[in-house]
Amino acid sequence: MKHVRTILSHLKNDPSLTHLKKSESYQKLLSLLPRNMAQGVRFMYTNNDTLFFVLEHPGLKMEFHYKTTLIKGLLKELIAHDPSCRCIEAEHIKTFVTNKPPLHVRPSAPTGPFYTEASRASFVNHATSEELHALFESIRTTIQCSKAN
Repeated sequence: MKHVRTILSHLKNDPSLTHLKKSESYQKLLSLLPRNMAQGVRFMYTNNDTLFFVLEHPGLKMEFHYKTTLIKGLLKELIAHDPSCRCIEAEHIKTFVTNKPPLHVRPSAPTGPFYTEASRASFVNHATSEELHALFESIRTTIQCSKAN
């Protein structure tokens, strides 16, 4: 019986599943970056000898810009120590900030000042028009329903 480790190794070496090897290599590179930089990276990808970092915040873009030489050095060291990471070898490094919200963040419940109804709906309806009279009565029922809840 094969071990899970050998099955995963065969899957990673399958040419149709090269994105698994790249994903593992990206995670290794992220683990080498300083923590504040690594936490701001949403995802990474390579295209035409360029490694792209998609970031969460515009402030991180400047930090990545200033530390490009550090990232290139870490990438070269990673490839030297782990030849399986050769798939993410890149000449250039570019960063950009995405404008899409993260998928894992759920919108929070509506917050704000919630007030209890102060009115008791005990007003006299002096409207002479049928439409206005009906409108005031619907306001009265709305107030009474909100008081009941």
